[in-house]
Amino acid sequence: MELPEEYTDMPTKVFYPASAQAKPTLQEGLEKRGFEVTRLNTYDTVPAKFSDAQFSSAKDADVVCFGSPSAVKAWLKNMGGDRTERIPAACIGETSAQACREMGWDEENIFYPEKPGIGGWASVVVDALAKVREHCNVFQ
Repeated sequence: MELPEEYTDMPTKVFYPASAQAKPTLQEGLEKRGFEVTRLNTYDTVPAKFSDAQFSSAKDADVVCFGSPSAVKAWLKNMGGDRTERIPAACIGETSAQACREMGWDEENIFYPEKPGIGGWASVVVDALAKVREHCNVFQ
């Protein structure tokens, strides 16, 4: 749904709690349309450090699922770039997919739905696993 360019007969004060890492896109879009936006960074995303067992499990994965660009960066930090361009990435939406591109994933290994969301994300996980299965069948 597109927002109208201006709102003249409505309340226009918006309180926007967000991640400290959130891009200003929403805030700027609302401000351009005449809203008075108060943004409060209510949390920050700090990447977890994988234990040896988590690293081993991640290294053996057939597909990696990303729900945010910060998850892509955390994966890379923990994995040291190991297999990143070869393992299929199932992303919740275009923003996470773009982060994969920027971090060196091959386009053929990036899967994301047209519309971000859980249902579409689940579907692209299935698509990514199907690609892995096809690749395995080629070598049997």
